[in-house]
This record gives sequence, C-alpha cells and structure tokens, in this order.
Amino acid sequence: MSDSIYTLLVVESPVLARLIQQVAPSSVFVMSTGGYCWHPEYDLKQNRLKAVANPEQAAFRKELKEQAAWAGNIVVATDTDPSGDFIAWCLGRFLKTMMIKRGKIRHISKSGIIQMLSETTELNDTYLENRLKNRHMIRSVWHRLPTLPDPELAAIAAAFSTRLPFSTFADETGTIYKSSQPVTASPDEWFPVSPDSSLNEFRNYKPLSTFDIIESAVQADIASSYSEAENLLYALFQHRLNLSDQSLISYPRTDANAFYPETWEGLHTQFLASGIKSSFKPSFLRETANPDIPHESVYPLQLDLDPDDAAGRMDSQKGELYRLIHSHTLRACSMPEPLQSPLVNDLLGDGFFYTEGKENGAARHSLRPICTVSDFGKRLNSLDAMTPSVFGTRLHEWLDKKYITINGQQVLPGKKCLPLLNRSEHFLQMLQNLQKAREENLDPETVKRILTS
Repeated sequence: MSDSIYTLLVVESPVLARLIQQVAPSSVFVMSTGGYCWHPEYDLKQNRLKAVANPEQAAFRKELKEQAAWAGNIVVATDTDPSGDFIAWCLGRFLKTMMIKRGKIRHISKSGIIQMLSETTELNDTYLENRLKNRHMIRSVWHRLPTLPDPELAAIAAAFSTRLPFSTFADETGTIYKSSQPVTASPDEWFPVSPDSSLNEFRNYKPLSTFDIIESAVQADIASSYSEAENLLYALFQHRLNLSDQSLISYPRTDANAFYPETWEGLHTQFLASGIKSSFKPSFLRETANPDIPHESVYPLQLDLDPDDAAGRMDSQKGELYRLIHSHTLRACSMPEPLQSPLVNDLLGDGFFYTEGKENGAARHSLRPICTVSDFGKRLNSLDAMTPSVFGTRLHEWLDKKYITINGQQVLPGKKCLPLLNRSEHFLQMLQNLQKAREENLDPETVKRILTS
C-alpha cells in the first residue's frame, strides 16, 4: 500500500491515535472510535447480531463518513479481541465499501506504521460476524442455565484444574523454581528433585509478556497494586523523552513470550552497538513469535539507550519500570547462563528445574507446582476468559469478589471459587470445547449440549 495515497486509519484509543498521528506519514489521518460507536444487540431466537448506534458518538460517525469519502485507503487497526472485532465489523457495515482493510499495529514509529500499511489484509466482515454471533450465543445460552456459575468464575475454577501443565514450582522454603518444560501435576503434589552436575543445561530468560511485567512490577515494589502496574505500563508506553516522537517500549498489551524474526535482528544490531560484553543469544535458542500474531513481547525500542539516562528524564516509577523491562530484555537477548547443577526427577522425563537467582547447593529438594500471578493470567487468556489489556484491573475485581486470593507470587482459589474446584476439570473441558466450536457455524442447541454435557 502506497504511503502517498490519502489513508484513513481508525483505532480504538484516543491516546493511541494521538501517538500514531505524530509519527505517521503526512498522507495518513488517524481517527479514534473512543470505544463503542455502536453497541451490540443480540437476538438469540433469530441468531441475529445488530449494531445499535451510540447517540453520544454521532459527531464521530459524521466525521468518519466525511473522511472515508475522501480516502483512497481505509484501514481499521483495532485489537483482535472481541471488542476490537466488533468495532471493525461495525465500521465495515457503516462505511459500506470494499476498500476497508485490517491492519496490525506493532510499533509506534514511522517505519512501523508504514510497515503496517503495507501488510494489511481484507476485512472479512462475514467471518467477524459469525465469530461475534457465536460469542453472544454462548453467553446468552450460558446465562439461561441455572446450574452454571458466572462465566468468569467458571473460567477461574478451570484455571485451577489439575489437568493443566505447570512451569513454576516452589520448595519447602518458598524459593521459586522454573522448569525447562511444562509438567502436568496436582497442586498438592510434592516430588523430589536432586542436582545432576553431568547435565550441560542453561538458565534461559524469555521475553516479557504483559502478564510477566505486571507481576514483576508489584514484586519489585515499583507499583503497589496490579491495577497500578497496569496503568503504569501504559503510561510508560505513552511517555516521550525530550525532542523525541517515539515510544520507549513496544506495544504493551501482549500475551507473547517471543519476538518477531525482524525484531531479533534489530535487537542484535542494537546489542552490538551498546558495547555489552556478553554474547547475543544464538538463533537456535531464540523464542520466535509467529508473524501472524498481532503483538510480540514488550521490549525497549532503543536497547542501546542507557536505562539510567532514560530514568533520569521521567518520574521515578516510570524510570524503574523502564529499567526492569530493559534489564530483562538484555537477559532475554544474551546467551543463557550455564547451570552448575540443574535439578532433575527421573520420573518427569528429560526436563530440569532451576531458580532464576543464585543456585541452591543442597543435595536434594522437594518441589510442588504453583500458579503464579503471571501463570494465572496466561491460563485465563488461553481460555479466552480475559485479555492482557485488563489483567491488572481484573485481578483486583476478582480479589474483591473473593474469587481468588494472592499470597506473594502465588494465586490461590478464593472463598467463592473453592466450592467449584471439584468441577474444575469439567469447566476446563467445557471451555475448550466451546473454543473449538466457536470457529464453526453454531446454533443454540449445540451450545446447550456442550454446556450441559
């Protein structure tokens, strides 16, 4: 797509629109929906989804129509979550033109916007409508079944299922360990591990997801609450250093623990320019993100920008969060550290266990699986029960509702969730079946059969 043709770019967030407009080519005009310009209205009997105009957004719709009439290209760059899909579907129906394309914003920079405009795809409103109708159908049928709990509570119970794999463990002293590969085990199961100095293994740091950053910000006392950490992360994304129009970090709402191939190459160049003495991570150890996913892991856009220099030009909280992201990204880009004595259990396959801090020299440990704050977010996201953008907010809502409790890094079932744990495997299977069915042309009877099976 040529960057010389007048292009109308539509996003959800007014803040995002302002940031993009500052760096976009002069031929691009950015508009923000500011949320829903239309509200969804679903009729279960007719399986029909309608978009009802939000009267408070009449002025936006008028300007949108005017700008679209002038545009040679129209690109919708909303998120690929349910709300973003609904907004994109509404825009397609409202503008009634074949010119509308869908874009994925990866970097808030001139080159990033040009790249996004060159990689747009057709807006498939029929596909979006089917997916959206399926979601509304599932919720409508669900709420008509008195034997089922609130959907969020059912998903939380499913997240504590013993059929889910664990990657985080704790010993008798509460020291946290990571596993080199997921282990399916019961949360109350202890298993012995012992060091094996003959193994040539490494402590490997992965790139950061939103879930990881929000947990780490609270653990490091950068933020006093998870909702504050969420707001702080987005504030850092919006922050600009003096005389700069570029963000300090990449888009901060992601569940990925990997980078795009081209990002790895850019980080390699910056890594070498920074004069860091350690070796860059070899290609066979890199966590590479699928180019089709909308957002990769969070990282500093200028890895060679000294965190002390950056921190000195913003308030202390943002500075400390930037330092955390920068230091972790350096570790994720560096050659993994060799382990002197990785811990193993012969009955758990070829995997091994290690701490992310100083190695414990004891000859033998017992470990049990735990679900950390970050693990919990990833589990719920995998079940389509929550998106990274609202993780901190949702945690506090669930704490207030007594759906969960949090002890240090560990998330545990709360008072309202405990009675449902004996059905956790059932809820997990049900939600996974719904995920598969949602890609098809569903009908209410099929949904009811899945929910009551």
